[in-house]
Amino acid sequence: MKKILAIISGAALAVSLTACGGNKAGGGASARMPPQLSPENILTVEMAANSNGGTMELSSDGVVAEGNKLTATYVGVPLGSVDTVSISLEQFSSSLSSSQIWTDYENERLTREDMQFIDGIGQDCYIAFPYICIYDRGCYIRISAGSGNNDAQKQVLISLASQAVAQLEASITPEQAEAASDNVIQ
Repeated sequence: MKKILAIISGAALAVSLTACGGNKAGGGASARMPPQLSPENILTVEMAANSNGGTMELSSDGVVAEGNKLTATYVGVPLGSVDTVSISLEQFSSSLSSSQIWTDYENERLTREDMQFIDGIGQDCYIAFPYICIYDRGCYIRISAGSGNNDAQKQVLISLASQAVAQLEASITPEQAEAASDNVIQ
């Protein structure tokens, strides 16, 4: 009797795992909701250090959560030897829609009269010094790297943003973003 119950239990477990696992063609759960990302995986300390030619590390605060945003800040080693680089990431989830993230992104952009659009990075991108802000695949990324506002600073921000978006797009497929998104940008 115990053997029969073990076999039935094993079969039921196998069926339930197969049903929950989804498949690539059918757009299962893994295809619909991408993993929650962390900003230090989108813009690594190495990328930040390469942008300003110094040695950097994650600040002693680590990754800081503020509302729906996670922020990683990289500082020079020794402290103050190079400009600080920070990246904030707000990602859609089961409790936060991409349309709300778009609204956050757009509301912030509308308050910045000094902003300029940047083509070719994410779905929408602008610079309003000291930040470059990107909306892509249901996520809002905001990067700062120092406090300058000249062409050299603009190129540093564009380079960091391009690298961050490449990492984001490697982590969230278009299918995941579309399936899990009520995105207002199509």
